[in-house]
Amino acid sequence: MGHGVATMITLAASALLLLLLSSARSVECAKRRQARASRQVETRTGPTDEQVWDSGLIEKELSYVTLMERGREYFEDTASRRFNNFVLGYVTPWNRAGYANAVTFRRKLDAVAPVWFQIKQQEGQKAPDILGTHEVNQTWISELKQGGKGPLVVPRFIIEAEPLQHVEMLQNPQALLEAIRATVLEHGFDGLVLETWAAWKSFNGLSNERFRAAAMSLLEALGQMLRSLGNKKLYLAVPPIYPAGEKTPWIETKDLDELSKFVDGFSVMTYDFSTSQGHAGPNAPIDWVNMNLQLATGKLPVATAAAIPPLTENALRKVLLGVNFYGWDFAPERQGLSAVTANDLMGLLQRHQPAFSWSTDFEENSFQYKDREGYQHTVWYPTPRALEMRLQIAREYNVGISIWELGQGLERFFDLL
Repeated sequence: MGHGVATMITLAASALLLLLLSSARSVECAKRRQARASRQVETRTGPTDEQVWDSGLIEKELSYVTLMERGREYFEDTASRRFNNFVLGYVTPWNRAGYANAVTFRRKLDAVAPVWFQIKQQEGQKAPDILGTHEVNQTWISELKQGGKGPLVVPRFIIEAEPLQHVEMLQNPQALLEAIRATVLEHGFDGLVLETWAAWKSFNGLSNERFRAAAMSLLEALGQMLRSLGNKKLYLAVPPIYPAGEKTPWIETKDLDELSKFVDGFSVMTYDFSTSQGHAGPNAPIDWVNMNLQLATGKLPVATAAAIPPLTENALRKVLLGVNFYGWDFAPERQGLSAVTANDLMGLLQRHQPAFSWSTDFEENSFQYKDREGYQHTVWYPTPRALEMRLQIAREYNVGISIWELGQGLERFFDLL
């Protein structure tokens, strides 16, 4: 009887010891999790003598700590260029960091397009209105130019109208041309970026021969008018030649060839690959980006490309490959989708401390996290390595780039330009 009691006491003591050890381990794990959660990573900003190649930001195995610590710095030599083809960068009023970045890195940019103007026409109105003049900042333009040595200032004008208003503008092109002319001269711009082709295509206007002829005539007249004002430039924002999820292109090589006679550059929107198809995924898969230029040069190895003539040399040299400086945050379970800027990215990395994943298929980085309600998110955001891969393609085909947009990206991106 005594022996049994002793055994029970021993077993109870052992169980208590195991419980205590388990509890201690749990407390220690909780402490480690808490320490990890509360870890504050110091984000360095401003110029540094460390090249991007030595920062660890180009590696496939990228940690959130490295990106947070070094992604917002930039190499102190902001005058030297690595990418010698034409660079057009957009800036927007809602991401004002773009204004500062344009000034800081002005010697790496050939043209800057502030997103300032909307062209609208009221029903029954003979002439269109150009809205957005309140955004024009001559002080910033002077800082950007610095004695006339800075990049061209070519604001974006977008036509925002219903199909009927588009038709009315084309029926009275002189009113539109005069409104644009007055705005360009009043503010001393070096030209402009016009965004309207995608809208024309979206309501099948370009499928109508008369509409297409009037549209091409308008663009030709606009290009000629700008040249007559002291060789001012006309850039045209256009959809990808090889569209995402579409069976037919929204702009064809024959269109670009014809437009190249009076347009100085084509800002090709080779981004938003996944969002344009309504699902989560990469912004600009490397194969898709490459296919656009393969198609443009007659090198796309598929049967459907056989009947598509390659671009002339004059048109090809005016292509500006679209590069995104922003990312997307996808939350499919809650049907959530939001754009991610560099500032947004830093907040997400600090809160969730995720593990980055590099896709060899898409050559883009992504990471996942869960929000407070338990929903899974996937974020695709460009990193210096992803950007360099796309710059290499642009170099290979000897084309320029157009960046959307300068206020959304990491400062380290500019080291690669």
